[in-house]
Amino acid sequence: MNSIATLHVSQVGEIPVVAIVGEIDIGNVIHLRPQIVRAVPNSAPGFVLDLSRTAYLDSRGVHLILEISDRMATSQQQLRVVVPEGALIRRVLSLAHVDATVPIDPSVESAIEAMRSSPPSPRP
Repeated sequence: MNSIATLHVSQVGEIPVVAIVGEIDIGNVIHLRPQIVRAVPNSAPGFVLDLSRTAYLDSRGVHLILEISDRMATSQQQLRVVVPEGALIRRVLSLAHVDATVPIDPSVESAIEAMRSSPPSPRP
Protein backbone atom coordinates (compact mmCIF):
# COMPACT_ATOMS: atom_id res chain seq x y z
CA MET A 1 0.00 0.00 0.00
CA ASN A 2 1.51 3.33 -1.02
CA SER A 3 -0.69 5.96 0.54
CA ILE A 4 -0.41 9.64 1.00
CA ALA A 5 0.04 11.26 4.36
CA THR A 6 0.66 14.89 5.09
CA LEU A 7 2.53 16.13 8.10
CA HIS A 8 1.73 19.44 9.77
CA VAL A 9 3.92 20.94 12.48
CA SER A 10 2.73 23.58 14.90
CA GLN A 11 4.01 24.87 18.20
CA VAL A 12 2.22 25.21 21.55
CA GLY A 13 4.66 27.22 23.61
CA GLU A 14 7.88 25.22 23.65
CA ILE A 15 6.17 21.97 22.59
CA PRO A 16 6.02 20.92 18.92
CA VAL A 17 2.81 19.27 17.77
CA VAL A 18 3.25 17.00 14.77
CA ALA A 19 -0.07 16.07 13.14
CA ILE A 20 -0.28 13.36 10.51
CA VAL A 21 -3.28 13.42 8.23
CA GLY A 22 -4.02 10.36 6.12
CA GLU A 23 -2.51 6.91 6.46
CA ILE A 24 0.73 5.63 7.99
CA ASP A 25 1.93 2.46 6.34
CA ILE A 26 4.92 0.69 4.85
CA GLY A 27 4.72 2.91 1.78
CA ASN A 28 5.29 6.21 3.58
CA VAL A 29 7.00 5.54 6.92
CA ILE A 30 10.41 6.04 5.34
CA HIS A 31 9.36 9.57 4.35
CA LEU A 32 7.57 10.46 7.58
CA ARG A 33 10.36 9.43 9.99
CA PRO A 34 12.91 12.13 8.97
CA GLN A 35 10.20 14.80 8.84
CA ILE A 36 9.14 13.99 12.39
CA VAL A 37 12.73 13.95 13.66
CA ARG A 38 13.44 17.34 12.05
CA ALA A 39 10.34 18.83 13.66
CA VAL A 40 11.57 18.21 17.22
CA PRO A 41 14.61 20.19 18.32
CA ASN A 42 16.83 18.81 21.08
CA SER A 43 15.88 21.83 23.21
CA ALA A 44 12.18 20.88 23.25
CA PRO A 45 10.85 18.99 26.29
CA GLY A 46 9.36 16.52 23.83
CA PHE A 47 6.52 16.58 21.35
CA VAL A 48 2.94 15.58 20.75
CA LEU A 49 2.21 13.24 17.85
CA ASP A 50 -1.35 14.04 16.83
CA LEU A 51 -2.96 11.08 15.06
CA SER A 52 -6.51 12.35 15.45
CA ARG A 53 -6.83 12.65 11.65
CA THR A 54 -4.92 9.48 10.82
CA ALA A 55 -7.30 7.02 9.19
CA TYR A 56 -5.06 3.95 8.97
CA LEU A 57 -2.00 2.63 10.77
CA ASP A 58 -0.24 -0.63 9.91
CA SER A 59 2.53 -2.48 11.75
CA ARG A 60 5.21 -0.20 10.26
CA GLY A 61 3.34 2.76 11.71
CA VAL A 62 3.25 1.07 15.13
CA HIS A 63 6.98 0.38 14.83
CA LEU A 64 7.59 4.03 13.90
CA ILE A 65 5.86 5.23 17.08
CA LEU A 66 7.86 2.83 19.25
CA GLU A 67 11.11 3.76 17.50
CA ILE A 68 10.46 7.46 18.02
CA SER A 69 9.53 6.78 21.66
CA ASP A 70 12.92 5.10 22.20
CA ARG A 71 14.70 7.98 20.51
CA MET A 72 12.91 10.53 22.68
CA ALA A 73 13.64 8.59 25.88
CA THR A 74 17.33 8.45 24.97
CA SER A 75 17.27 12.25 24.64
CA GLN A 76 15.29 12.53 27.89
CA GLN A 77 12.40 14.05 25.97
CA GLN A 78 8.75 13.06 26.15
CA LEU A 79 6.44 11.70 23.49
CA ARG A 80 2.70 11.77 23.86
CA VAL A 81 0.38 10.43 21.17
CA VAL A 82 -3.09 11.82 20.54
CA VAL A 83 -5.80 9.44 19.37
CA PRO A 84 -9.43 10.20 20.19
CA GLU A 85 -11.46 7.67 22.14
CA GLY A 86 -13.26 5.32 19.75
CA ALA A 87 -10.88 5.87 16.83
CA LEU A 88 -10.05 2.68 14.94
CA ILE A 89 -6.31 3.22 15.21
CA ARG A 90 -6.62 3.46 18.99
CA ARG A 91 -7.64 -0.19 18.98
CA VAL A 92 -4.59 -1.05 16.85
CA LEU A 93 -2.31 0.74 19.33
CA SER A 94 -3.99 -1.03 22.24
CA LEU A 95 -3.68 -4.47 20.63
CA ALA A 96 0.01 -3.79 19.98
CA HIS A 97 0.42 -2.65 23.62
CA VAL A 98 1.82 0.70 22.52
CA ASP A 99 -0.11 2.28 25.38
CA ALA A 100 2.13 0.37 27.82
CA THR A 101 5.12 2.37 26.56
CA VAL A 102 3.76 5.59 25.12
CA PRO A 103 1.07 7.71 26.80
CA ILE A 104 -2.01 8.07 24.60
CA ASP A 105 -4.22 11.10 25.14
CA PRO A 106 -7.66 11.89 23.69
CA SER A 107 -6.76 15.47 22.69
CA VAL A 108 -3.80 17.72 21.98
CA GLU A 109 -4.81 19.91 24.92
CA SER A 110 -4.73 17.02 27.39
CA ALA A 111 -1.40 15.81 25.98
CA ILE A 112 0.15 19.28 26.37
CA GLU A 113 -1.17 19.60 29.91
CA ALA A 114 0.17 16.16 30.87
CA MET A 115 3.56 16.90 29.30
CA ARG A 116 3.89 20.16 31.19
CA SER A 117 2.97 18.56 34.51
CA SER A 118 5.31 15.56 34.32
CA PRO A 119 8.95 15.79 33.29
CA PRO A 120 10.44 12.86 31.35
CA SER A 121 11.85 9.96 33.33
CA PRO A 122 15.58 9.44 32.90
CA ARG A 123 16.56 6.22 31.15
CA PRO A 124 18.29 3.61 33.28
